[in-house]
Amino acid sequence: MPFDREIIEAKLGLELIEPAEMPKLAWDALEADLDGPAIRRLAALVKPTWFQVREILPNAMQEMGLAPITAGEGARRIARRRAQEILKSGADPLLFADEFGKLWIRTGYPSEISDLGALPDDIHVARLMGESQEKIREWVTERLEDLVYDRPQ
Repeated sequence: MPFDREIIEAKLGLELIEPAEMPKLAWDALEADLDGPAIRRLAALVKPTWFQVREILPNAMQEMGLAPITAGEGARRIARRRAQEILKSGADPLLFADEFGKLWIRTGYPSEISDLGALPDDIHVARLMGESQEKIREWVTERLEDLVYDRPQ
């Protein structure tokens, strides 16, 4: 996996990177020509505990040029990247509604992705009200595009 600062910051902000995955993060940083004593220390850990990582991570983040971000911003970045992938692939966006709902729940219901997080319930209500699958699909696609293109919702 290439070193993607935007997504790494998001995952760190949401605590989605387990301690055991931290050495791989450091290896990816080294492969991206980022270096420093804390990155090397992190890369050298074997089956690290959260306590070991917590001691090294702030300095390693600084050496990697990573900034701490809020959980809401992290959720928005991950949702936006996923929406881009879905739109680019041309896949049926209805198949991914639950994925956004789970992300919203797991990240503590941040307002930054509430429109996508509520998709499963909104789709259910639309179906109960007799909306066609095609109309619902168009509406979900618009929501994804709103996030990707930073359009007001």
